[in-house]
Amino acid sequence: MSLQLTNTETEKLFELIDRKIFNNEDIEWQDIIDELGLDIHRDTLRKATFLYPLMKDYFDSRVKEGLSDEQLDKLTIKKLELQKERNKLSAEKNELNKWIREQARTENIYEKIEQAINNLSPIKVPEIKIKNTNNKRTAIIDIADAHAGREGKILGFNGEVLAEYSFEIFKRRMWDLLENTIYVIEKENLTHVTVLNLGDSVDGLLHMNQLKFQQLGVADQVMQFAEFMSEWLNALSGYVTIDYRSVLGNHSENRYLNSSRGEFAEENMERLIEWYIKTRLSGNEKITIHEAKTIIYFDVLGTKVLAAHGQDEKNLENSIKDYMLIYQVPVHLFKTGHLHHLSNKVIGMSGLQNVEYVQSPSICGIDEYSVKLKKTANAGSLITVFEKDYGKLCTYDIRLK
Repeated sequence: MSLQLTNTETEKLFELIDRKIFNNEDIEWQDIIDELGLDIHRDTLRKATFLYPLMKDYFDSRVKEGLSDEQLDKLTIKKLELQKERNKLSAEKNELNKWIREQARTENIYEKIEQAINNLSPIKVPEIKIKNTNNKRTAIIDIADAHAGREGKILGFNGEVLAEYSFEIFKRRMWDLLENTIYVIEKENLTHVTVLNLGDSVDGLLHMNQLKFQQLGVADQVMQFAEFMSEWLNALSGYVTIDYRSVLGNHSENRYLNSSRGEFAEENMERLIEWYIKTRLSGNEKITIHEAKTIIYFDVLGTKVLAAHGQDEKNLENSIKDYMLIYQVPVHLFKTGHLHHLSNKVIGMSGLQNVEYVQSPSICGIDEYSVKLKKTANAGSLITVFEKDYGKLCTYDIRLK
């Protein structure tokens, strides 16, 4: 192989070969040929470097024989610095390639799901069934801890069934909640509601011992919950306009490679559920789907509402004060789920409005975790009615069989 290269090009050639052979960088032989504009085949270059490591060691040793100790020390330091720079470049390139692969994989998942949604029968948008007129009132409907995909029973001391759950029970309770919501809409003459998903829509797979309670695989949990909620919201849109808001629960976290809680907080299936529902209901202008986040803040006719799942809140009273200090915003109502247990407390006032926290009951009802914490309650939901400039007017405590 005869190549006409300048000194600079020769240095660059050996640098690239060094990085490929000794640093194991992701460099193809064709990349080297293209960068230097070499007129040879990639296999020719690969074969030509077969003895490169041996020759490099030989010439390095001959050079060192003619150097003093001081010169050798300087040479060693220079080599170490050069190696460090090469390693930094290699690490940066590897991270960039990793990010590109992850982005491509994520985009591919969304594209595949979007194709699947497009193959489903279109959801027919219902006509408004009731012509309500009161736009000075609205309501928040809580959906907390649905744990769709979970199946199991909680037994008493004598083997009696204290609680039972399955995907069919989840759907039955949600249709029951819809009937109760329509009743409140008619009674309060509402034109708009917020459906607030307080997280843990699916049961996920945080621990291996969950497998004995899994009715559906994690992927099926996400798809079936998202499809059902699309149908449920669409049915509700026949009565009111809807804002659908959701927070990221801990059961919907993707915990890769035995990672700990919160390490991949944004890698959360609630985001995929939100995206699915938004795509599925894109033709229904009466429903607005908002981005799922760890914590959300929104206005309800003058009432400032903060919502989170609750797994990171050790003391809800302190949390309200802390969030107001951190974000420099007023908070009238802080809503959470997580404990499968209804609890609320007023901690102050702001004009006519109270400042309070509310822990919503769960759609799932009690599970092993809530029994362990001795926090048990019936499955249920809260429908809270608000009036403009007055705040919370009343709360309907809905218990679901």
